[in-house]
Order: sequence, then C-alpha cells, then structure tokens
Amino acid sequence: MLGSSWTEVLVNEVIPWVGTECARFGDSRKEIRERLGSFSSFRRSPGESLIDHYSSIGLMLHFDEADRLDFIEATAASGLSFSGVQLLARPFGEVLADLRSRSVDFSLDGSGCVLDGYGIELYTPAPDELDIDVEGVALKSPVKSRGSSGASEISVDPPTGEDTLF
Repeated sequence: MLGSSWTEVLVNEVIPWVGTECARFGDSRKEIRERLGSFSSFRRSPGESLIDHYSSIGLMLHFDEADRLDFIEATAASGLSFSGVQLLARPFGEVLADLRSRSVDFSLDGSGCVLDGYGIELYTPAPDELDIDVEGVALKSPVKSRGSSGASEISVDPPTGEDTLF
C-alpha cells in the first residue's frame, strides 16, 4: 500500500480524457484497488455497478461492464487542479476567472459548468451565486460505446454533449 503523501501528489492534476495520474480511464478495478489501497464500495441504485469510494483522497470511481475505469467523481479532498487552477473548495466565480485567465473555455449549465473539449465538469449547488464553492468535479472518459464482448471503441475526437453528472 502506498503512503498518503504519494497519492496526494498523483491525484491532483487532471489529465483531460485520461483521468489523473493515479486513476486512468481503462485501468482495471483490481489495478486501482492495489494502487490506492483503502476504499469502500456502494451502488447508487439497484442493478448499477459498484462505485469504489476512496474517501481519503476524495475520489469515487465508476467502472464499465469489463471492470475498467470509465468515470471519475472528485470531492474537495482530492485537491484536483487543471491548467494550474485549483478546481474545488473555492468560490465558483474565482475558479471561472482563473480558468478564463488561462484561456480555458467553459459553458455554464444548471449545475455549474463544462470545460469545453476537456471532459471536465464542475458542480456547485448554486451556480448563480459565484461566491459559493465548487463542491464536485466529474471527469469523463473518451470511450463512446462498448460491444457485448467488453471491447471499447475509443473516439478520435473527445465526445461532446450536454449530459452532466450533477
């Protein structure tokens, strides 16, 4: 098992369409469990696959039918950043201003915003109130579809769309 300081260093920076250093899309559940150590699992609703929750590093990891990582949710404990911008536990307006200053395009929506072309979504409970902190980040995989064999088709261009986690 790895020390917490090691995981903290590797969790921080978002790699668009890849994940984070410690949890990359396509990694197996088994590999990630061995790498990250202590976790708990839960189902959001009956019939859905287990979500592994690594509370000490603020990550909830979702896996596909082949037990490969395909979606990441992060809380403030993760300390996620992108393009040098701390994404969580800061006022939404400050995060947006910092992203804008680094020429990162985003689209506002009813739960926060989507960073255009990066597979990153920010959640705040009150997107109209810019002084309320960002509470969650969702990272999307570039995987478009899966066949019954569990094989994946990776899109050449990152997917677009309006569906959000929050």
